[in-house]
Amino acid sequence: MIIISLLGTDPYSAIGHTQRIHKGLCQIYGIDEDELEFFAPESFIIHNGMEQTSYHLNIRVEAPYDCQDREETVVDYLKNAFKDLAIHIRILFSYFDPDHEYVFFDPDYPRFMTQSNVVKADIHDSEETEDMAFDEKEEPYMGDIIGEFDAYVKAHPDATDREVYEALTGIRKDVNDRHKNKKEN
Repeated sequence: MIIISLLGTDPYSAIGHTQRIHKGLCQIYGIDEDELEFFAPESFIIHNGMEQTSYHLNIRVEAPYDCQDREETVVDYLKNAFKDLAIHIRILFSYFDPDHEYVFFDPDYPRFMTQSNVVKADIHDSEETEDMAFDEKEEPYMGDIIGEFDAYVKAHPDATDREVYEALTGIRKDVNDRHKNKKEN
């Protein structure tokens, strides 16, 4: 397994960059696409108390010893791939003996999440979604919904989280209904 760490970059922009270069690096290394991973933590590069993130990028490549002969090609590839991500780039290679690498995969799950195996959940039921639909012609409510909620909380200091949530939901519905009725009349 080869792991390339990107330190000092926005992890979300790293996703797109790594997607672009994944196959090319696998070809250079002569490995299957499952044998390469990137690590892009939320991290800061700091020099003398001043943040250098996205100005300096530190890249660390962890690879088996038998990949050393491809180092120069990988350096050129990474330097060109990330030249728009940072001004200055440092690349450090750490090699290891694969006999000392231990990787465990759960056979009940796919090895990686992909677009085709990610579960997408709908968090709203249809009634709530219809209730929350926004009519662009409708004027926003400018009343004091917070005052009504505060009054409920003061009147019910021992209410459970569920009771408070239900009260807030009811207040929101009442306010929406009053606001709609006011507009219709």
